[in-house]
Amino acid sequence: MDFIILEDYIYPESVVIIPVLYLLGLFLNRTPKVPPWVTPWVQVVLGIAFCIGYYGFIIEAFVQGVLVAGAAAIMKDLFHKANYFTKKERNGKDG
Repeated sequence: MDFIILEDYIYPESVVIIPVLYLLGLFLNRTPKVPPWVTPWVQVVLGIAFCIGYYGFIIEAFVQGVLVAGAAAIMKDLFHKANYFTKKERNGKDG
């Protein structure tokens, strides 16, 4: 997989926010009183807030916040699916 495409859209300074949002999403998903639909919204809002805090109040900060929140959500899905298929192979179950 070529990460040069990632560098074209997400600034290198913003990449550090992705694992932070990912971990925050994991904690929110495991909190019983938080509905599942809240997690991505919190990630988007905090991603935008972190980027505005770093870059200032410019449109690129807003765009970067949305992109890093999306990357965190994709990262969660990729890890979840990989874990699901690994468990499935270990248990010897088919499709």
